[in-house]
Amino acid sequence: MIGIVLTGHGAFPTAIYESVQLIAGEMERIELIPFNEDPEKLRHQLEEAVKKVDTGSGVVFFTDLAGGTPFNVSSKIAAVTENTHVIGGTNTPMLLSGVFQREMEVSEFVQKALEDGKKGVKQFEVKVKELQDDSGGI
Repeated sequence: MIGIVLTGHGAFPTAIYESVQLIAGEMERIELIPFNEDPEKLRHQLEEAVKKVDTGSGVVFFTDLAGGTPFNVSSKIAAVTENTHVIGGTNTPMLLSGVFQREMEVSEFVQKALEDGKKGVKQFEVKVKELQDDSGGI
């Protein structure tokens, strides 16, 4: 099973986890690591989280913002930790899909999560139906 570490600024990891948990139920091998101010403390917490969730099938960091501190610190860890990947810009559809795909090979898992995250972003559009009178006019 692929391990998941959710990290991001402030309450992001807790909030997105709670949303997904309402839909998917209890999940195992997931650690939530919020970032507030200290990047060194974050690094230590993330390294410990990887150890807790790693089953040998790989670990994926899901972060809130590509290029932000949680993403950057996670990337530094992934660069020196085998079979560890980082996704920035995490959204609920991406994470929800991911929790049901955790037996996949980790690089396929990452690609599927990215695809599902993109597919889950939609714009609401009102479609106006034209009314016609009996003669075919409006």
